[in-house]
Formats: sequence, C-alpha cells, structure tokens
Amino acid sequence: MHAWLAALCGMAGGGALAALPLFIARSGHFEPLPDDTERQKTRIGRDAASAVTLDEVMASLPAATLVLNDTRLPCVISPEAKRQFTNSLGSIIRHPAFQSSVDRLLAQKKEDQQPAEALIVLDIPHYRVVRAWLQKKTVPNAFLPEGYRKGGGAFSSRTTLVFVALHDETEAVLAERQHTDFVAFASHELRTPLASLLGFIETLQGPAADDPVIQKEFLGIMSEQAKRMQRLLDGLLYLSRVQMQEHHRPKETIGIAELLKRLSDEAAGLIAGKPVRFQVQADDAQELCVQGDEAQLLQVLMNLVENALKYGLFDRGKRNGEPLGITVTCARAAKNAGWPAEPGLVLSVTDTGPGIPARHLNRLTERFYRVAKTAASVQGSGLGLAIVQQILARHDGRFVVESTVGEGTACRIWLPLLS
Repeated sequence: MHAWLAALCGMAGGGALAALPLFIARSGHFEPLPDDTERQKTRIGRDAASAVTLDEVMASLPAATLVLNDTRLPCVISPEAKRQFTNSLGSIIRHPAFQSSVDRLLAQKKEDQQPAEALIVLDIPHYRVVRAWLQKKTVPNAFLPEGYRKGGGAFSSRTTLVFVALHDETEAVLAERQHTDFVAFASHELRTPLASLLGFIETLQGPAADDPVIQKEFLGIMSEQAKRMQRLLDGLLYLSRVQMQEHHRPKETIGIAELLKRLSDEAAGLIAGKPVRFQVQADDAQELCVQGDEAQLLQVLMNLVENALKYGLFDRGKRNGEPLGITVTCARAAKNAGWPAEPGLVLSVTDTGPGIPARHLNRLTERFYRVAKTAASVQGSGLGLAIVQQILARHDGRFVVESTVGEGTACRIWLPLLS
C-alpha cells in the first residue's frame, strides 16, 4: 500500500513521469528524471492534461485509493474504491480514527514526514473493518485543476493533498472471530452429545455386549445424538458463511411472488401427513421486488416455517383435534408502523401454536438460545433465528417476533423495496 501512495504523491509533485518507475520498471528502459525545477517548467500550463493522467493512473491501480483536497473532501476516487466501499466512503472519511490520522499527518514537518495509518471500525450499515494508509504532498496550485485547489488558489500558491489507500480487513477479522467462536462452541455445545456417545459405547462394549435388546435401544439413542451434532455443525458452518458475506450487499433482483411460490413448493414436503393448515397468500406480492440473495431469503422463510411447525405441534395434545394453522403473507410496509421510513414490504409467518412467553422474545436470535420448556422435546440447533437475523442484516432488513401465549406467534420481516 505504501508503494501506491508513493506513486500517487509522485504524480502530484512531478507529473506522470515521477510515478512512472513503479509502473514501467519491468520494461528495463527508462530515462533519468529531470530535477524538480526542470519538471515544473515543463508542466506549467499543462495542468488539465496532468489531471487526466492522474485520474487515469488511479483508475488503473488495483488498490482502493482516493485523494483529499485541503478541505478534506475527496477530489479523486478510484474505481476500485467505489466498487469496494460504495456506501461506506463517507463514513470512513468522517470516522474519528481517520480524521485523527489526517490531523497527525498534516502536523508533520517536511523533514519528519511519514505515512499515517488508521484502523476504522464501522457498524452501520454493516460491520466493516478498514485499514487506511495516508500520505501528503504539497504542490503548486499552477499544477492543479480547479477542483484540487484550496479556495481555487485565491489565497495560497500551494495546496496540500492527502493520498489515501484503503484495505478491507473485515473478512480477516471475522475469520479470526469465527475461529474463536468455533473453539468455544466445540468445547461447550458438543461436549454433552459426545459424553453421551462415549457413555453408550462403553456400555455396549461392557455390560450390554451380549444383549441385543439394549444394543438396539442404545444404537437408536446414539444415532439421535450423532444427528444432533451434525445439525449443530451444519448450522454453525452456514451461519459462518453468512457472516463472512454480511458486508457484501447482494445485487440480485427478486420477485416476491416467485419467492413465495418456491416457499410453497418446498414447504409442501415438510407439512405432508401432519395436522397442519398451511397457506401462502401472495396476492399482494405481485410486482413487488427486492434486491437480495434469493437462496438466502428462501432460507429465512423456510427457517420460520420449520420453527412454526416444530414448536406449534409441540402441544398438539392440547389442540383438541384442531390442526395447526401456519400462514405466510406479504404487504407493503405501512407508514408509522415502526419500520424504516423508506418504502418497504413486510413478510409475515404467523401460526396458531402455543406462543412464546414475553421474557424469551428478546433472546430468540441469540446463538444456541432455546426456550427451556421445549428444548428437551423439540429437535433443533438453536441457530435458526440467529441465521435469520444475520441474513436480514446483509439485506438491510429488520426482524420482529410478536407472540401471545395460548394464541400463537407472528414473525415479521421488513425488506427495502427495489424502486
């Protein structure tokens, strides 16, 4: 990154030739550069052409770079910076850590000048960790087009530019965090089923070695414990993949009517043969579209339907023969209903199950959290709603659970509409 900064600073100080060694050194034939005085003479009156050259060189860099003028506003942004940080550049430049680095850089004396560095952590609109390297270069205003100059050059003959190189470290930070989380998970969540398996194996190798009845019973229990571990691992790996993608906003255009049709088709296999009345009401979804990842949004809806099915049938003995009702609906988000102000839609998955006590609602999206009453009887990993929350964060969505004990539960998703 420092090499890119040196190249760009050279561009501002002496034109394209000053940066040329870093770009054509591989050719093996380049002339010695003229000194600063000679270089300035050849550049006077050619500021427009130089600006084009600087823009072109920045456009060719494989790094995310930008140039700030004396007002600390970007006057050049490379295409790579726009591609990587489309919605975050303003937040990066305004971040206190970035501004402090600019302060330190500008306070340096010429003879002590060193590149500055800043680590920027953003939480909105997505979690991102960005490292910035900064270098300054003071040049005569005569060499710069109007957009680069301080006050158009009216009060100063020279302008100080700040050259910035950005590197996204989010994935590296998340990978390290996930490694730590996985170790904690393996030592905690897998310990119980592993201990159970070891206990059954010891029994089968010892007292039950010649008892086929006990062997059959224990093998069935061992199979369930192994499946539980598999569900935990599958859920955690899927959650990790979603977390790694969170700061990459999906670009696919998704028709909600088609999404709900796919949900209806896939859910049919889940409810076959069960006392369930399942409905997907897609009339209001026609012509509604969102920007996102269709497979992930389908996963969100399937997770919610599966939860409604598993926990709704948990108390089927108390239903007096009534089938469990599960309904999926779609509507435009109403104004002043607690959703973001921008146009959006609300997908709801409601059921007529036992409901969830209010004290549990705020913790449902925590990893491995399960309502104690059902945890021992209903199979699950405790990761389903954590996955839902993570996917919706990637889509700039919202997730709300409303429930009344004895009446049922409504899970509502808000997504921004594609204009």
